[in-house]
Amino acid sequence: MAGQGRVANLFAFWDRLSTRERVMVGGLAGALVVTIVAVVWIVIGGQISDLEQRNQSVRDTLEQIHARKDKYLRDKSRLEAEKKRLENNTVKLVQVMEEKAGELGITIEDFKEHRRALTENWRKVKKRGDDEGAAARPANVQKDLVEEAQTVTIRKVSLDQLANFMAALEGRPEPIKVTQLNINTLQSDRQLLREVRMTVATYRKEEFTP
Repeated sequence: MAGQGRVANLFAFWDRLSTRERVMVGGLAGALVVTIVAVVWIVIGGQISDLEQRNQSVRDTLEQIHARKDKYLRDKSRLEAEKKRLENNTVKLVQVMEEKAGELGITIEDFKEHRRALTENWRKVKKRGDDEGAAARPANVQKDLVEEAQTVTIRKVSLDQLANFMAALEGRPEPIKVTQLNINTLQSDRQLLREVRMTVATYRKEEFTP
């Protein structure tokens, strides 16, 4: 009943208004509605704009990830292949060098072997074990990257023979590289090398137990 009374009073108030007053009240009500709609639109529009910006940022990030995915997969595949080459490398460096030299008519006079650990994980493990006690050493087998090198002397060889010899060694599937090369030529013929001293190295992962 109270609600109906308030509605009746509202209609009675409206009936008492003059035409001009009714126009003014209607205009005020319309302006109020427009203002409310504008405020709501500004608030909601700002939220929509922020959401669109966040979505665009997410889309940009996804596009960058997708664009770099192929390169990442190629790099990962290459690294895994190199890791397998190191772990599966069982090449006998002296044997391979003598074989390739014989095929090219080259005589190797002497071999001098050098070995060194490039990562020295065994040294780090040993030091940690000495500092913290034997219990701190890992029980599983560890691996170090080891370089095995042979320094050789070759005399009276042509430049082409030397180039073919180096290409034959470095073209093998195993990781073999010529790391040092010293050449002495003949004064009478620059294409004939009087003496060549070169170091050839291969690399492998070798296991050790701490």
